[in-house]
Amino acid sequence: MSILVESAPSPELVVEIAYRISNAEGHTQHYTIKLDSQSARLLNQPPANPPAWTRLDVCQCTNCPLDVAAHPHCPLAVQLAQVVEDWATVFSFQDVAYSVTTNERQFSGTTEVKKILGSLLGLIMATSDCPRMSFLRPLARFHLPLASPEETAFRALSAYLLEQYFVAPEKVSTATFDGFIERYKEIQTVNEGLSARIREASQESAVIDAVLGLDLLAHRVPFFARETVETLRPLFAFPSPDIA
Repeated sequence: MSILVESAPSPELVVEIAYRISNAEGHTQHYTIKLDSQSARLLNQPPANPPAWTRLDVCQCTNCPLDVAAHPHCPLAVQLAQVVEDWATVFSFQDVAYSVTTNERQFSGTTEVKKILGSLLGLIMATSDCPRMSFLRPLARFHLPLASPEETAFRALSAYLLEQYFVAPEKVSTATFDGFIERYKEIQTVNEGLSARIREASQESAVIDAVLGLDLLAHRVPFFARETVETLRPLFAFPSPDIA
């Protein structure tokens, strides 16, 4: 994946996350995702000539607030175009070797291609300019590849509550799951639209199954968030420090 960035911020303001994915047939792809360290906005420039299926009016999400005149292409789809092209003919359950390198550490192992692609797609989707996904940028800033549903629920709910603290600290003690659940319903709608888009590019694709996996996760996260609160309650039952 050729990496271009829209601007050239100083190196200390850029977070780089590098994916390397290889299958047994020697099909290897490298992707370097560059994020603004303060906003977690994706700095990678989209392709100059994006494919037709990335046009905003192709399977546009029913909850999309963007206007075709101002945004001829879906800001999420154009950022995924290269990954879709690279893996359009690869079988979903094929095992691949992967490594993910962040500024702080490296992850590596073997897994099904649809799972590691789901991790990569989720990162790109969260940091793109899609207005329905932007609330996930804090999680992307501290990216955790191949996170379990429980880990994702814990991180997502923690980020949501921290956001509530920044917005209205006096209301944190009365925060509910309602807004959190509504956001994940929006993600489910985006995933449905994205799946339809990708089918315009390829009928058989590991990328389609990767998006379906993300959609399943989006359905499960609110449930796991509620369960996580209860199962983790004992972890927070530590004695309070004495206050003089």
